[in-house]
Amino acid sequence: MEQLLSLKSMGDAATQGSLNEDPTFVFQMLGMMDVGQSIDDALLENAGYVNEYVAEKLNDESSGRLAAQASAVLNVKMYATHQLWDGLLDCVEISNGFNPAADHTGSINPKQSFDNFIALYIGAGQEGAPDFEGDMLYDLAHQAAKRFGTISDVGEAKVNEDIRNYYLSIQQLMSEENYCKREDALQQLWSLVNRIVAKSNVPLVQMLIHHMNEDEVDQVEMYAKALIPQLSQCRPSTHRKLKSYLLIKQFNRKDLARIVSLLQESYDCLGFTCDDVGAYDNDVVALCAGYEEPHPMAGFIPIEHVRSVSKLDLDVLAIRQLLEFPSTTNNAAAQQYYRFGRSALLSEDRLNYNTISLREMTQATHRKQYSPYHQDIVDYHNNENYADLQIMNGFSDKTMTIDQRRDHILSWIQYGVIPEYMMAVLAISHTECGNIGIDIDARKRNLQTSLKSPAFFWDAFAAFYIGSLEGVDLGGSDEIIDGVMLWNLANKRAVTFNTLNDEFYAEINDEMINILYSGQSELDRNNCLNIEKSANEAMRLMLMPIIQNNIWYAIKNQDLKANSTSSDLIIGKALALSILPIVKKYDQDAAMVIERNMVDIENKKPVPDGAEAVAYAFFQILDDVGWGCKYLGETEGIGACQAQVKSSSAPVNFQLGQVKIA
Repeated sequence: MEQLLSLKSMGDAATQGSLNEDPTFVFQMLGMMDVGQSIDDALLENAGYVNEYVAEKLNDESSGRLAAQASAVLNVKMYATHQLWDGLLDCVEISNGFNPAADHTGSINPKQSFDNFIALYIGAGQEGAPDFEGDMLYDLAHQAAKRFGTISDVGEAKVNEDIRNYYLSIQQLMSEENYCKREDALQQLWSLVNRIVAKSNVPLVQMLIHHMNEDEVDQVEMYAKALIPQLSQCRPSTHRKLKSYLLIKQFNRKDLARIVSLLQESYDCLGFTCDDVGAYDNDVVALCAGYEEPHPMAGFIPIEHVRSVSKLDLDVLAIRQLLEFPSTTNNAAAQQYYRFGRSALLSEDRLNYNTISLREMTQATHRKQYSPYHQDIVDYHNNENYADLQIMNGFSDKTMTIDQRRDHILSWIQYGVIPEYMMAVLAISHTECGNIGIDIDARKRNLQTSLKSPAFFWDAFAAFYIGSLEGVDLGGSDEIIDGVMLWNLANKRAVTFNTLNDEFYAEINDEMINILYSGQSELDRNNCLNIEKSANEAMRLMLMPIIQNNIWYAIKNQDLKANSTSSDLIIGKALALSILPIVKKYDQDAAMVIERNMVDIENKKPVPDGAEAVAYAFFQILDDVGWGCKYLGETEGIGACQAQVKSSSAPVNFQLGQVKIA
């Protein structure tokens, strides 16, 4: 930390690019930018928002103490959070081989960064019990807690108690040997930093609700500036609505109930609970109910408690957001989301934050034991963890543009990692039918760490297929921007391929809901013969939106020229490689057609045989996959079944896997 640290210099750090690797700052900038605005333009317009706001209030004699309050809420909080992320990313550098002892500049010093955080959070003038008076974030949290009844038995704000304990846990880790070089220590540090960041947002919510209730428009604006952009990591439609209510327009008290409801929907995503926030002023704003279990997902009601599992989509969304930003560290923060996970929480104590992570999915040993296509995938790619290899190569590749890196990594996560893991989870549910508890691999920190019933794995498959961002209503979210899992892909491609049902969501998803309910009933009755049939139907149905997407990207890419740098080519290639092992299992000639048109395209014209050839190749395996033409549809006159119809009047010749459509 600088010897003479000023409030202005804290704000300047944002405009100088010092905060660009911090997830909190990235979410802030993405949450403030306009639809369609570039990252460069958003940074130019918004990076200096803190200093501009404080300067404006200092020059406004009618603003009272608002400038001083904003200095803590906007300046100090963002910069203190930066110290947390800086300490974490310093540890990542050390784990990657950096030797801090050889660095005479002191630029890599995680212990100092974490100490800087707590110094900024508490401040020099903070008093202890019983008054707890001060001027910094600790005092802000205490004042908010008094209004919301979240004071602990010893008179301290529960948020402050939690943050202090998490900081002490970080200190303990920093005192251990090789503290940054051990995977388990880095994982614990990641969870502790995320929990501190989450808890530090609780006072912002409390004070925003307080000032909205008091109809204090200027204070509402200030707290909204600090909080609402952070919702860019949450459900996009909710973020947009709150941004409209509180940032684009001036707050109107008649919207209070709706705003509070939307805020409460977002607590879970931000990492805290209704109990953390409490009830305002003796139930003037009552304590929210939180999420009851079992919690509906897009109209499907699970039997088991899989709400947390469904939140894996929040990690995918966070990775996507972080990859939008320029990075000099190979997007180190996004890598930690991928390595350790944040949102799909299974259990928690002070040091351990047991989550499902995307990378652990690629390494789960039960894929080999249960997934029916695992060996086909390994044989095709000649690698046990090919998807993980592609993702990690994407993070380290210096030749990709920002868009190319984002699309490469996300495509392998969405079409490679998650679907294969889902296959194994689904297979467990029917293979272990009749068993009360399953302990598949206790060595892994994952779904199978504790005993689970087959019904849990069945509902977990549904959670991975649908995700949390779709909401509770039948069909999922009305906004196509919500959702990143296969349910969302099916709905998007149903619009493209004209396969929406009467309720305006994908026929594929409609059928999937029916299968999911059938499977629940079969497991409840230990009907192990029929659950195997239902599981196979669900497993093959989940491939349909991926096949549609392959055809769609064949259509998009067929007009591109050789040496095109379009990231659509990267998406198309990842899509094809994610399903080619299954295609090849059933039809090697069809696989060769897809390879030549979607994969072997370097320095060549993409999709040389045209999108119809790709569509026809997929038609060849529909009977093997078990679903016919009904769910694929057509777009721009092209679809797997349409290609087959045309082929009946135009000869199609397979020659060493090459397709020629006369």
